[in-house]
Amino acid sequence: MFAGLSQDMREIDKRAETQYGISSIVLMENAAYSVLKHIKSLNRKSVMVVCGTGNNGGDGFALSRLLIMEGYKISIFCFGDRSKIKGDAYINYQILLNMDVKIEDDLQKLNNIIEYQDIVVDALLGTGIKGEVRDYYKEVIKTINESKAYIISVDIPSGINADTGEKMGECVYADETITFGCIKLGEVLLEGRKACGNLIVENISIPDKCIEEQNIRCTTSYKDYPLNLLRKREVHTNKGDYGKVYIIGGSYLMSGAVILCAKGALNSGCGLTTCVIPDSILNRVGSGVFESTFITYDENLGLNKDVMDNIIEKADAIVFGIGMGRNKNVEEALTYFLENFEKPIVIDADGINALSNIKSVLKNSKAKVIITPHPKEMERLTGLEVSYINKNRKAVAENFAKEYGCTVLLKGASTVVSDGENVYVNTSGNPGMASGGSGDVLTGVLASFAGQGYSPYEASILAAYIHGAAGDSAYEDFGYGLHAENIANYLGKNIR
Repeated sequence: MFAGLSQDMREIDKRAETQYGISSIVLMENAAYSVLKHIKSLNRKSVMVVCGTGNNGGDGFALSRLLIMEGYKISIFCFGDRSKIKGDAYINYQILLNMDVKIEDDLQKLNNIIEYQDIVVDALLGTGIKGEVRDYYKEVIKTINESKAYIISVDIPSGINADTGEKMGECVYADETITFGCIKLGEVLLEGRKACGNLIVENISIPDKCIEEQNIRCTTSYKDYPLNLLRKREVHTNKGDYGKVYIIGGSYLMSGAVILCAKGALNSGCGLTTCVIPDSILNRVGSGVFESTFITYDENLGLNKDVMDNIIEKADAIVFGIGMGRNKNVEEALTYFLENFEKPIVIDADGINALSNIKSVLKNSKAKVIITPHPKEMERLTGLEVSYINKNRKAVAENFAKEYGCTVLLKGASTVVSDGENVYVNTSGNPGMASGGSGDVLTGVLASFAGQGYSPYEASILAAYIHGAAGDSAYEDFGYGLHAENIANYLGKNIR
């Protein structure tokens, strides 16, 4: 599913009218009908529609007329300078006046009657919001949020920036948001993801081709879209056909990371895993992963050239860095792999810390590099502050991937994947996954798909989505008590 910017949707709407002959008022009417459909499914009696003076308000005016025609008990409010109501919004506003429908604008009256409403429809501020929500609108939004009614936002929750997901001072927190044409990028980022509630995309008669012609380069995980990337397995295959993943990591004090990574790889369909670990942790790791083979080395001396050449010759994908600690040996080994390996290498944790000191090697690397930083690790790589990274996740991931010729999986509540040309925003997962080892499982899943022959970008999308979906499945059974191994154990259930 595409996730577009507000400018994308304006251009799509314009193209629908100029190239396909679908007038804008038809789109507004269809938008209203799509919201009506969801209201009818709720089987409630009283509805309040809160409108603004732009096109979002126009959707609300059109919806109000349809609700009246369906026999609903309805109250309508319009806040803002009504002289600014223009175009299709004005036509629908005027129809209500011609029907002798009273449209209120008294905030106190809104406060007095909202508690008696079953449903409140938010059609106040749409995708065009640019600055902070003004004081008067803030009070309206606060009143909506404080009500006990079921809240439906039209196209986007009022007060959410449609491009960034930022909360512009105040925003509506909807139970569900019905958006039109395609998802707006801000609906899956930052506060926008929370504010939308259940996000539903409705087709309002804009042809798929019209949307595709916009060439939107960002997608998101609506309705299990990433699973469409999965390939069917043939009957006559063997373990060698599904990737040989070498996991280089671990240290005396951090052996668990390798175990979790290996389980992530194996439980997501990898054919063979080999753990390349210090000899001091062989017994611990070996007792935790029965299906892996092992290569050991002296942690104090680091990996030697013969071992690395053997890995380069045999591996379909490499994981590098989990639990390795920070020392010069790690940097030297990573440099060697980047200069000599030509297949996917997933760099995580201490591998990213090492990479921050040798970034220039990336630009000439033979490998298909995938990095999986959390915001603090991205800060070390870029020099940007975590606060900036969190507010600009898409741009930060996209720019780094483009500059260094790699694929970036920037972890977080809305994980962002970019190969420098395309962007994917993941929406599976839950706060219960914020625990130690979860990222190690994710790295294993990612290496598994990369080793199976998926492109780095495809592998990253699949890993982000399936890892999050496994976390969601585990959450149903364990709640906030879930931990990384639970996620690994639920991976197979979510690969269909």
